[in-house]
Amino acid sequence: MDDLFKKVERSYDDLSKGLKKVATLLLEEPTAFAANPAKKVGESLGVSESMITRFCLTLGYEGYSQLQKEVREYVFNQKRNFEEYSLSNEDDKERPFHEQVMLHDQVNIQSTSKNIGEDQFNEAVTYLTNAEHVLISGLRYNFSMAHWLTYALQSIGTNAKLYRPDLDAHLEFGSQKHVFIVFSFHAYSTETLMLAEEAKRRGWVIIGITDSGIAPISNYADILFPVYFSKGNHSETAPIVFSFMNALVSGISLQEPERTRQSKLKMEEKRLKQTFKL
Repeated sequence: MDDLFKKVERSYDDLSKGLKKVATLLLEEPTAFAANPAKKVGESLGVSESMITRFCLTLGYEGYSQLQKEVREYVFNQKRNFEEYSLSNEDDKERPFHEQVMLHDQVNIQSTSKNIGEDQFNEAVTYLTNAEHVLISGLRYNFSMAHWLTYALQSIGTNAKLYRPDLDAHLEFGSQKHVFIVFSFHAYSTETLMLAEEAKRRGWVIIGITDSGIAPISNYADILFPVYFSKGNHSETAPIVFSFMNALVSGISLQEPERTRQSKLKMEEKRLKQTFKL
């Protein structure tokens, strides 16, 4: 199924408007394809059965049944991975519930990590290591991710700022030393996308962290990191994203060990002064 996701994303820009509707449904709700015949999938989208078939042929499948078989295997494996750490499994009833949930998060993180390209990751680390200014945006349930990453980058000496809707964005004209990090998960915030469009116009490097390779932020991102797992379930998405952010921060720290050390010492000194009124 990971290969299918990639096929859809590679082909997406060349698809017709109707075929893009089919592609979007497949990425967001694969169970619709696993459980229903082509005619019913078409009816749910307001397109013909022949368009569903044409979509399958466009991706290189012999027909709908071949694509459906691959989707069913994916859905089955997702369900099996979850049941390995659920209370319905007799072997796991002896495990504490918190352990079951955390083990399930581990499976999600491991699965998602395989979809992140090493070259793309290293490119992002390089941009962030050399950045003069980093602006980070995440609204609504994305805010906690943006807030954590801002603090983590500041703690290692990166000039990072958190975008707040009630304040000016301060998007001066930039260069490759100006990086805008965007968290954009379904349902996608229009304000975040407008901000990304303006950053793009002003020459900033844009790093997008999202839930699909064809999410709206993909139109602006220079580097895109899609989190494919647990679509629509924000509580399961968050542990994956936080783990990925930790990898980014750790990568920058390795590039600038002395800067990281000095910054952490300064932050600790500041924290002690604030705590004990020194």
